[in-house]
Amino acid sequence: MKKELMVSVFCSMAVMVNAQERFYGTVKDEQGLPLPFASVTSLTTNISYMTDRSGNFDFDVQTHDSIRIKVAYLGKQTLNRSYTTKQSKERQTIVLRELSLTLDEVNILPDVNNNGHSNSSIHIDKQAIDQLQAFSLVDVMNALPGKKTLPLDLNSLSTLTLRGGGLSNPVFDLNNSQGIAIVIDDMRISNDANLQTRGLARGGLNGSTLTSNGYRDSYFGNQNAKSYDTPFQGIDLRDIPVNNIEKIEVIQGIAPARYGEVTNGAVIIDRQAGKSPYVASFNINGGSTNSSLSKGFLLSPKWGALNSSTNWTYSNADPKDKVKSFHRYTQSLMWTNVFGKIKNTLSLDYSGRNDNSRQDPDDATLRTSKFTNNTFSLNNRMGIQIGKQWMKNLQVNSSISLGKQKSYASYAVNRGLTPIAYLDTTGIYEGKYVYLSTMTEELIIGKPVNASVNLSANGYVQLGSVSHNLSYGTRFNYSNNGGQGVVSDPERPRLVGYNQQNLRPYSFEHIPSAKNWSLYLEDQFDLTLGRRIVSNNLGVRYDVQNGYGTVQPRFNSRLQWNQRWTFTGALGIATKAPSLAQLYPGPTFIDYDLITASAGGIDPSLYLLYTDKIQIDNSRIKPSKSFQVEFGVERKSLWVNSSMYAYYKKNSDGFYAMNNLRRYELPQYTVWLNQTTNKFEYASTGETLVTGGFIDHQLTNGLASESYGFEWYLSTPKIPVIATSFSLNTSYNYTKAKSALNDAFTPETKTYLNDNRYIKTLYYEPLLLSTKSLMSKLNTVTHFSRIGFVINLSLDINIMGENQTLSSQDPIAYLDDNIRYYTLTADEAKGAPFNTLVKQTKDSKTENTPFVYTTMNMGFEKEIRKNFRINMRVYNLLDLRPYKLITLDNGVERIFNPNTKPSLTIGTTIKF
Repeated sequence: MKKELMVSVFCSMAVMVNAQERFYGTVKDEQGLPLPFASVTSLTTNISYMTDRSGNFDFDVQTHDSIRIKVAYLGKQTLNRSYTTKQSKERQTIVLRELSLTLDEVNILPDVNNNGHSNSSIHIDKQAIDQLQAFSLVDVMNALPGKKTLPLDLNSLSTLTLRGGGLSNPVFDLNNSQGIAIVIDDMRISNDANLQTRGLARGGLNGSTLTSNGYRDSYFGNQNAKSYDTPFQGIDLRDIPVNNIEKIEVIQGIAPARYGEVTNGAVIIDRQAGKSPYVASFNINGGSTNSSLSKGFLLSPKWGALNSSTNWTYSNADPKDKVKSFHRYTQSLMWTNVFGKIKNTLSLDYSGRNDNSRQDPDDATLRTSKFTNNTFSLNNRMGIQIGKQWMKNLQVNSSISLGKQKSYASYAVNRGLTPIAYLDTTGIYEGKYVYLSTMTEELIIGKPVNASVNLSANGYVQLGSVSHNLSYGTRFNYSNNGGQGVVSDPERPRLVGYNQQNLRPYSFEHIPSAKNWSLYLEDQFDLTLGRRIVSNNLGVRYDVQNGYGTVQPRFNSRLQWNQRWTFTGALGIATKAPSLAQLYPGPTFIDYDLITASAGGIDPSLYLLYTDKIQIDNSRIKPSKSFQVEFGVERKSLWVNSSMYAYYKKNSDGFYAMNNLRRYELPQYTVWLNQTTNKFEYASTGETLVTGGFIDHQLTNGLASESYGFEWYLSTPKIPVIATSFSLNTSYNYTKAKSALNDAFTPETKTYLNDNRYIKTLYYEPLLLSTKSLMSKLNTVTHFSRIGFVINLSLDINIMGENQTLSSQDPIAYLDDNIRYYTLTADEAKGAPFNTLVKQTKDSKTENTPFVYTTMNMGFEKEIRKNFRINMRVYNLLDLRPYKLITLDNGVERIFNPNTKPSLTIGTTIKF
């Protein structure tokens, strides 16, 4: 009886597997020739396959399932096909048409559909990328809903923010962009080993990188000082060319569990391999040019296909003076082959970028700067068809990238006789005087190494009437940097005495490496509720980042109510590991002058100082985290398709550099000149000087924000009478946050306390920050397929923009002249003298967009015999440049002038 009961229980819980069959197909072009190495994805199981040299493919299917596949090939129109169970018993032939403007339908705009990894994914295909005439990924991302269309600018660093950017404190945007994964060919492009910084402890997240104008401008408020290094944020999108990209998917919502490091979204980029003609393109915009050449070679039957892509881009910020320039060169080789049940793709990529600022003849300081980034990467993707129930397909991906980064800045200094510190130890010692009239230089050299190994598999389980398509895997990431580090000559210091912080050389060679690993499991399944179908992607991910383990559930669900209405819901948790630059900052040196004596020259002279070498330990920083919920509704009709997605996102444990309080009691000296030896001598007076303050920075998980918003998309099919389609997307976002630091205020006059101490600095509650934005994008696409001609008119409608900074009125703490920090009770804050130091309303600040303004842009593309295209794209077509003098709440006046002058890009594409 016991044995029978065990058998019964086992049978009731057993996995019931339906009989399996093979689905066979052939992929051909319009001439009937086979297309080898075409990508065939089963949308039911989310497993990808590749056609063999004869264009054939096959894979296991369940007998009761309908078959849904997506077929893609380099330079061809991607097709989605569905087959009934009866049709799946016969070999199917799929014909892919060449991408051309003569097709009945072309898609040149970012598109929202349900074939992505997320409910609200935005898709941008090859035709849309070509029509944008993009010089880099920057121009493509500017076409996203909610992003303002901007003129070409290759001379400014550009990273991406999604859902929650735009707060007045730039550190929030640094965290946002750092949490966006850029994934190319299934491998995340890592910025975790980037150490191009003087040290986070010295200048914080936003003030420790070199700038184009050197130290003085970056520290003393010159807004033209720009940094071109990204050690504390995401990837510089200017480094990524788009000529060899076939498809881009942008996930703003909840990414599947297979993707890590996605607290704020992901950009998934696919590059296709296969035979293709030579494709040469050339674009010009003012002083900027972009050219590319690509070709896909079909090698011998045993050697597969080889794809080559070259891109060269050059830009002058101002062609008249040619002081600031940008130069990028990329070379990509991709070899693809099929060995029976094994498909393998090996990619080799080189990217070189140079931001150069030459000497301006009108600049007396002779400032120059140069920022270079050279990266070589190797990526191998191997897919093996196993055919087992729990392992239909095994994917083995591995990658390694080796880089060399240089950041250089110099300018002429003429300070005359100057005392300098040079030791890198803590204590009191004698420095020396030098005549500082020279060209000072600073150099940071990094050699980042990033490596990754990913093992993943797909399986199938039938539980009752529900089919479960499983995906599971593990990933290991490694980051290191063995560069020379900060190179500085103590005899020629770039900065002397700024906040008592002076620079010393610092090597990256002994910085520890970062090792993170993860596990994930996804289950894609459909449930039938009466006549309605609920499609689900349920997953969980476990990451170990910097020694902290986090469980991250992810869920995307779609309820198809009927043929017109669909409702979606999603939620998920994601984390982002800290980078090496955040974990292991360089040391900070605090220098205080004790004696500065000179008889007018180096001999005799005396410089006595105290140096405190501070090595901050950030090694136990936790990963940042985000929690997001999203709901959506989609409606399809004959005339208008509509989708709306509302979201709530909470970011927590963000990376923020807090100030540390340092208090020093330094001995005082009397000094005299010995007439006999002609040297300065000194002796202690027995008195001390108390000094210090909040000087250096230490990283904390102290940043948090909340975002609410919606994205609404409307689109029409092409209206035959006018050959035109229309689309309108509207994005609203409201983000609120509290600054991680108390708001500091230094009284203009000394305010004394009862015991003769005076208040050096007052502190108030952290500033409350918020931002609101409401923007619509209206697009019309007129397509004359017979003559291969497309016109796109787009209108950015900026409806609302607001940045608000609210300051509390009552002080909560103070720092006295003895460098002691005291916290105030509520009663103390209301008593004398603190009740006279209440902040006024004007100390808060609100910046509003004073009016609704628009920017009209136009692009057209003409194709001649499918082999030659001419393109033109105009930013701010009507030269609309409204402006207004506005006065902020704190009394500051500024000119609001949102649009720049028109910008024209002209280009050609030739196939041969």
